[in-house]
Amino acid sequence: MRLGSALTRALLGLALAALAGCAGMPGHSACAFFPGDGACGRLPVSADSSGAEIAGAHYFAGDGNSAYDKQFQALLAQSRLDALDRANGTGRFGRDWRDVQNSGFHTTYPTLQRLAKPLDGTELTPTRGEPGEGRFTGRWRMSRQTLYLDAAARPSAPKTFSFSGLQARSVEIVLRQAGHLQVDIGGTCNGPLAIRASGRSITVAAASPFHLSLPVAETSVGLFPDQALTRCDLRVGSTLAPAGAPLTLLREETADPWIAKLDSRYDRCPVPDPAGMEELDRVFYASRWLSQTCALALGSPTLLRKSRDGFNAKVEALLGRTLPDSAFDKADPELPLDFSSAPKLKLIYLSSLEFKADFSGRIMERLIRHHAALGTKVRILVTDVLEREKDDALLHRLAAEFPNVQLQEYRWQADHGAPFDEQISQLHKVHHIKMLATLAEHPGRSRVIIGGRNIHDGFLFHKPVDLTRYPDLEQYGKTDGFSLNYYSNWSDFDIEIADPATVETLAAHMSTIWLRDADTNLSRPFSIPVPGGSPRGVARHFISVPYEDGHALEAYFVELIDTAEHRIEIVNPYLNLTPDIARAIDRALARGVKIDVVGRIDLKGDIGGRFLTALNKLFVEKYGDRIDIREFKAPDVVLHSKIMMIDERLVAISSVNLNNRSFFHDSENGMVVLDPAFYRRMKPVYDDYLAHSRPVATNVTIGWAYRLLFSDTWVREAF
Repeated sequence: MRLGSALTRALLGLALAALAGCAGMPGHSACAFFPGDGACGRLPVSADSSGAEIAGAHYFAGDGNSAYDKQFQALLAQSRLDALDRANGTGRFGRDWRDVQNSGFHTTYPTLQRLAKPLDGTELTPTRGEPGEGRFTGRWRMSRQTLYLDAAARPSAPKTFSFSGLQARSVEIVLRQAGHLQVDIGGTCNGPLAIRASGRSITVAAASPFHLSLPVAETSVGLFPDQALTRCDLRVGSTLAPAGAPLTLLREETADPWIAKLDSRYDRCPVPDPAGMEELDRVFYASRWLSQTCALALGSPTLLRKSRDGFNAKVEALLGRTLPDSAFDKADPELPLDFSSAPKLKLIYLSSLEFKADFSGRIMERLIRHHAALGTKVRILVTDVLEREKDDALLHRLAAEFPNVQLQEYRWQADHGAPFDEQISQLHKVHHIKMLATLAEHPGRSRVIIGGRNIHDGFLFHKPVDLTRYPDLEQYGKTDGFSLNYYSNWSDFDIEIADPATVETLAAHMSTIWLRDADTNLSRPFSIPVPGGSPRGVARHFISVPYEDGHALEAYFVELIDTAEHRIEIVNPYLNLTPDIARAIDRALARGVKIDVVGRIDLKGDIGGRFLTALNKLFVEKYGDRIDIREFKAPDVVLHSKIMMIDERLVAISSVNLNNRSFFHDSENGMVVLDPAFYRRMKPVYDDYLAHSRPVATNVTIGWAYRLLFSDTWVREAF
């Protein structure tokens, strides 16, 4: 091991130890309490089992959708194979599996390889069936959701919390203390319930009363409902409400069949005959292991280039009107909001890398609060490791006051015994899917917004606004380096789609992430291919979880780049290419394809800006004489848009950075559009980026320390 590598690993090891000390994640299964449940007789996704057990395993009960079942089974087997590779250093980590001194492993590993064999092919062959929707109800995953409790959160108001057991072999409801006073809970359920607290467990029979306390020092308690349990009638009391207030727990798929229908949906995508098709068309319509929708109608989406337009699109989707310029100029997070034109919403999905307690976050929280008070289901996904204390408090308080606001704070955990490189991933793997989807009672008012923006004032204001009057909100500092108090002004791009069917499809696609396996983060596929006629849509949405889908997004981008015949136009600030993407770029250049990149080589102001700048300079050093690389030059503004356009026909707008993180570590999403007319709408946007950029000098300087650091493959792969 080189000195630089040893030093780096030692320093990161200290951070990893600190992270491990505060993890404390739940990890129990209802099957431990209710082994008679039929689903418990099948292997969980995270099972350590013998080859014989796996060979005969059914991860879920087949429900007649054999083509979908087979595709999903292969993904589940690959997930288990990847976990074994991470734990033993085998597979892509370099160690031959035959060198592992364990006879059971020697049986299990090749069995999993056989089950996962279909993933060796990049694309899926269409199977018999008609295009349309299907429903998957097989019980395969571990469901874990959090009920936040705060004695001061509307202490006398009745509350309802819906837990989802859809497709779940085990359900855990984590009761999490979000306040500063003890909470007392008691009542009955209509089915058996197991309770785990302080390392001890009890099982309560149906209709039997129980009582538990959640002290301030007790961070969480686990409830494990039996499959037969559909309702609990409880009372929650505290010193603020000694008599208690009603809290009803409902099994969501029983209480709200409409959401279960959305959550269980998958699509059968018609794949046109590739004979006679151009290669770009063939790749666009082909099915692959990447989770994608079928080709959808796009309508006339709104292009959101300006910062205020991007934020106001989210505001209008929730408020029914935009904020005036004066609201942004004053930057008062408590400004009056007029809800008289607000749509009546059934469901809100908000997925973001982060949700900050600043002007942007407080406005969004107030908009969501309005709909939550009317009973709208709200599902929020953010990254735990990037949230600070005030960010957590903002969201936890909202979820405690309105339990119909459910919050998932993503944190990835390495498998026990995983190689050091994988353990370090716990520090930086993030949830990077960007989406606001609103399903309205009147479908014409439904909206979906995707792109690159997060809920952070840096996407709205050139410099931090003064929030010192609001002690619960974050006052940013101007920092450079590794700090969660960072502030940059980012230039980004989103699109808003109003086609009702497309909005609902993207919400259903998002449900595959919401209802992922809690232990592995594996999500089920959203579509399978069937033979089809002429193409009926021009846009496909994708969701990538690269460490669970075999890096399918990387393979997709390689395919797209390999189809280019004339030109590739890219807007992206992060340019640490994976080896496969770099080889695809090299092949395109060798074919004479003209490649233009508008980037932001100097990423000062971003988290780890100097570090990321050095990585970008390596890209310039390698490609500066072959690619027209331009630097986005707006002063003190960091480019954050992610756009790729191929041959004036295909446009990809996404959360995907052209770096190893996006293709190896982070969950991502985006919309790929095959339509020359849409390209013509996007071309002025691209030209605007060009107008605000300048050519990059190819004679870059990279310090020896960075060169030494990046000479380690695992360091490059981490970023």
